[in-house]
This record gives sequence, C-alpha cells and structure tokens, in this order.
Amino acid sequence: MRATWLSTLLLSMAVSCCSPLCSIAVAQVADNAQGEEEKAVRETIAAYRQALAKRDVDAVKEFWTADADYVDQMGRVYNIHNGLSEAKRLAQDEMHLAHFAPKTETLGVRFVTDDVALEDGTFERVGSAAGPSAQGRFTAVWVKRDGKWQIDSLRESPVRVENSTEALDDLAWLIGEWQAEGEQAKAEVVCRWGQGQTYIVAYLKLETPEGPVTATQLIGWDPNQQRIRSFLFDSRGAFTEGIWTDEGDAWVVKATETHPNGKRVSSTRLYSRIDEDTAIWESIDDDAPGAATADMRFRLTRKKPKK
Repeated sequence: MRATWLSTLLLSMAVSCCSPLCSIAVAQVADNAQGEEEKAVRETIAAYRQALAKRDVDAVKEFWTADADYVDQMGRVYNIHNGLSEAKRLAQDEMHLAHFAPKTETLGVRFVTDDVALEDGTFERVGSAAGPSAQGRFTAVWVKRDGKWQIDSLRESPVRVENSTEALDDLAWLIGEWQAEGEQAKAEVVCRWGQGQTYIVAYLKLETPEGPVTATQLIGWDPNQQRIRSFLFDSRGAFTEGIWTDEGDAWVVKATETHPNGKRVSSTRLYSRIDEDTAIWESIDDDAPGAATADMRFRLTRKKPKK
C-alpha cells in the first residue's frame, strides 16, 4: 500500500515538473515553425520587389492570387490581373510613360493564421528627376496556397494633407504659359495661381479640325475627400470633373465629361513632366468617340518670357 502511495506521489511530481517543460518545448517548436514561415514570406516579398523593379509584368502576376484585388491611395478598387494586363499594354505604347515601380519598405509581418500573414509598410512612387513623388502606407494580405505565398489583397492609404497650399505644391510646375503640339490639333495653355495660392486657374485654347474650343479649369484641394479635384467648363457648353492622383512619374486624372446633351464620357488623362520646360499630356481609355479630347496627345513646351 505504501509502495503504491509512494509510486503515485513520485509519478505526480514527475508529471508536474515535466508539464511546463513540455509546454515550453511545444511553444518553441511553434515559434520555430512560424519563424521559418516569416522568413519564407520575407523572401517572397524580396523576390516580388525584384520583379517590380524589372517591370516584368508576367512575373509580377505570379505573385498574386487569381482573384486578388488592389485598392489604391484614392480608394479605387482594381482587379489586379486586369490592371497588370492594361499596364503591359500601355508600356508598349511609345508615347506613354509607364509608371515607375514604387519604392517600398516593410515595417512588419504578422501572422493571422498559419496560412495568412499581413505585411504593413510604406511606399513612395518616385518619378523622373524633375517629377514629384507620392507617399503613403500599405497593408498586403499574403496567403499560402499550394505551398506558395501570394498576395490576395493590397490596400494603400495616403499621407493625410491638412493644408491646401501644401497639397498643390507638386503641381506648381504647371504655372506659366505653354504651347502644345499634337498630331491633329494645337493648343495654348496658361496656368495661374488663384488668390492665396490655394487653387490653380488654367485657361485653354484648343484648335481642332472641328473648330476652336476654349475652356477654363479650376484645380484645387478638396479637404473633405482628401484629394485634388478639378472642374472645367468649355465653350461648347460641356463640363468636366476630374480627380487627380500623383503617381510619381505622372499625374493621373480620372475625368468625367458631360456634353451639352447630357451624355457622359469617361476618360483617363495623364500629365507627365519631362523636365522644367517640357511635359506630355495625353488622354486614354475614352469610352466614346467624339469627345473633345478623345485620343489626343500633346507635347507641351513652356513659352519663354518675352524680353
């Protein structure tokens, strides 16, 4: 009886002493496993950045799941595979200045589950030597499928701007007088600061095969939406509203033009600064022929001040 009691006591002591050690050992195994997975995620992130730097669209696609989505800093949602296919098409266009790959920095990687990891970081899209940059933060959702880590979703958020004058600093290069030459038309553009330098007033005179068109455009910061917006009225009675996004090497304007008959036409317009006195303006993806700026591309040259 005593031997049985003593054996039970010794066994209980052994179990109680070993249990913490076993728990620690199990935890260490789990930590080591997650450490290996984090290493794999970070290696995949590095490989993804290399593909971006090479602008290898096909290689970049392999890092995204089939149904992945991307939300840019202005809140626009894209199917990433459709967007990459369009980027590849535009990159083949000699007149189009393809966007430079953003510089990114990973601030941290944390695991939600064994097969889902969140990457938090910062981005900066840097344009040409003369161009501005766009900065912000991002969160990427990485998932492990068939043994491979891929991005399932990516969300950007811009650096918040409180001052309207500061918000327009990167558009200050527009101020001045410009001569524009296109394949089928010519234009003159004069940009001036509004009072207090809180908005820009642009006066446009366009010579087209259909006749002259004049327009006045106001460009300013919308503190409520935290974005640059523009409103243009032209001599045909048309009205165009635009939302501006700084993509580093170009300003991209999502424009909606309303014709006098109420018909609405959507387009994407790009302002790409080459140097202090030269820029490219182009309108792409118009969804209806006949818009005043449909399929137009201009090379803008700054007019020299008269002596």
